[in-house]
Amino acid sequence: MKTRYLFPHRFKKLGWVLFLPSLVLGLLLFAGLLELPWLDVKVFALYNPKVLGDGGSLRFIENNIADEVVSCFLIVGTLLVACSEVKEEDEYIGKLRLESLLWALYVNAGLLLFCVFFFYGLGFYNALVFHLFTLLVLFLGRFHLVLYRATKAPAYEE
Repeated sequence: MKTRYLFPHRFKKLGWVLFLPSLVLGLLLFAGLLELPWLDVKVFALYNPKVLGDGGSLRFIENNIADEVVSCFLIVGTLLVACSEVKEEDEYIGKLRLESLLWALYVNAGLLLFCVFFFYGLGFYNALVFHLFTLLVLFLGRFHLVLYRATKAPAYEE
């Protein structure tokens, strides 16, 4: 079956190479266990609200872009892994893909509702940062788990 919107299978390896290290780096950066001071650069801020100290929009500011770089690699990596064809892409794989995406959407919405009711202040902001990536990561985990189970199941049952 020819799929119109999936990447070729060869992109899946590149996706894993981008996804796994960026996931680890992102968690280390978020937890404050890693700092990359060499990524302090001047960037153009389209919007930069004044919170504590220097603010202002539409101007150049000093910023550490480590989280932006890791986020880009994480997003591109998950998209390449999740949206690359498997070796034998057929209708059943398409069905698994769609069911996994729907499941991830439901779980993601449930997590967001949970956070809305029980997380406040900066904790809610931190939860939203994680929420940016949960849909893709949940889909990736569920799809590959279901795909693994399907390949390990016997071809027919009597």
